[in-house]
Amino acid sequence: MDHLTLKGSYYEMGLKYGKVLRSAGFRLPFISDKTRNFSEQCRDYISSIFPEYLEELHGIADATQLDYDLICAFALVVQEAPNCSIFAVSQNDHTYIGRNYDMYYNFEENLESTLCIPNNGYKSVAQSDIFVGREDGINEKGLGVAQSGIISYLKPGLAFWVNVRYLLDKCSSVQQGVDFLTNIPHYSTMTYLLADKKGTMTVVEIGPEDTCAIRESIDHYLVSTNHYNHPRMKDVDIYVPPDSYVRYDTICRALGTQKGRISEKTIKDILSSHEGLVCSHRDEIQLGTLWSVVYNLSDLRICRSEGHPCVSSYVEDTRLIDAIKT
Repeated sequence: MDHLTLKGSYYEMGLKYGKVLRSAGFRLPFISDKTRNFSEQCRDYISSIFPEYLEELHGIADATQLDYDLICAFALVVQEAPNCSIFAVSQNDHTYIGRNYDMYYNFEENLESTLCIPNNGYKSVAQSDIFVGREDGINEKGLGVAQSGIISYLKPGLAFWVNVRYLLDKCSSVQQGVDFLTNIPHYSTMTYLLADKKGTMTVVEIGPEDTCAIRESIDHYLVSTNHYNHPRMKDVDIYVPPDSYVRYDTICRALGTQKGRISEKTIKDILSSHEGLVCSHRDEIQLGTLWSVVYNLSDLRICRSEGHPCVSSYVEDTRLIDAIKT
């Protein structure tokens, strides 16, 4: 996993990132006219909601000397869906998010953890395997965000990796994040978990045609994997990975039995366990846990395992705390 620091205006951050890409010999893959046309429709929405994102793509295009329209097509349209396990839990004035990011092993070369310091946004540390976007993270206000892949019913709108980036850059609380997610056009179905340092936590389930369902915490915790849980979404026809329900049930059971005894170690133990396939090793299809992370939203502590957490130790990442101090 590459560790990056991007600071300045969105264009300046794109310019810096583009220089890194150019030095690494980055080349765009083939992009069909259909994908390009679809991305242009998505871009129209982004330009009115999160134009800074496009400014960053402009910087990348200029630094790499690649066509801006093709950069946008590459950065705004992705169809692979990760299999993820995420949960939030609050206890003794501490709120945590635990997250395993499960994806095909050939995505390992794309993994990044980025300290982002935008001029007009909040500082954050976030992980991703998607160009410019984010898939989980925490910002300086103690807002933590993670998504779990339920990608279907594609249409022009904002993709999940754009939305997670917006939430981290622009929102300081769960309520602000919910207001954003429930009032935008979405690129696909998806599930988002949001929690903040006040102990507020919510799962926002996005259905076809921008329908939204909100799940609140029960017994001070919330869990999401790769299927819908809200009754309003029970009839939505989506692909559910074969291990999604067992991961969900295993994490709920673990959090329930550990009630009153939750700590960072407890969360790491849950994420590292092979019980219920939480630490994923689906080697028959070359898919498994690429990173695991624990966010303590109350003190901005980040502990991350880069690889399977059953064998890769968690290491504290102090970049966000250090950036806030300077």
